[in-house]
Amino acid sequence: MTLSEFVGRPHPDGGATVAHAATHYRWTPGSNTLGRCPQCGAELELSERHVLVTLSREIGGDDRHHLCDEACVAAWLGGE
Repeated sequence: MTLSEFVGRPHPDGGATVAHAATHYRWTPGSNTLGRCPQCGAELELSERHVLVTLSREIGGDDRHHLCDEACVAAWLGGE
């Protein structure tokens, strides 16, 4: 599944939909920013390739999540 196909899909919590999904690299000079994949729990070095998913909520605004890859996004959204 391509990342654009995730846009518009609901998150399993029922309160959000995918507004944006894209490959992402977070580059900050002199910084090793880390994150954790909400699906598999892997630690991500955000300066390396990962997937950024933005969830849109009617109440509370948008949430940004960093995931390992497309397979983690699909599993996180309950599709696979």
